[in-house]
Amino acid sequence: MLKLTKLFFLTIILYYSTDVYSQQSTDTTRVLLRFNEPMSREGIFEISNYHIINSENQIIKVFKVGIVQGDSAVVLFTEKSLLDKPVQIIVNNLKDKSGNLISENHNLASIP
Repeated sequence: MLKLTKLFFLTIILYYSTDVYSQQSTDTTRVLLRFNEPMSREGIFEISNYHIINSENQIIKVFKVGIVQGDSAVVLFTEKSLLDKPVQIIVNNLKDKSGNLISENHNLASIP
């Protein structure tokens, strides 16, 4: 069964890039999200398939999605200003390479 692996070794990677959209480079953060199987590219780049909410129920905007070589992880380019609190990431409408949809029982990961 396809599921998110326990959310990466607290991989909120705090490096910044000047080539991410038009916002200030220091306004974005990259979040690495790993899956337990290689993913289909169908829908993987659609930012509406990823929802990040902090412990105060504030939505953290995802600006862009990149895929890691091997297709078993994605990098979410997000706003950083709200990532100083614990967050939950919910993934929807994604499939593995075999076409299995991530089930609702396994589509949530948390960062303490």
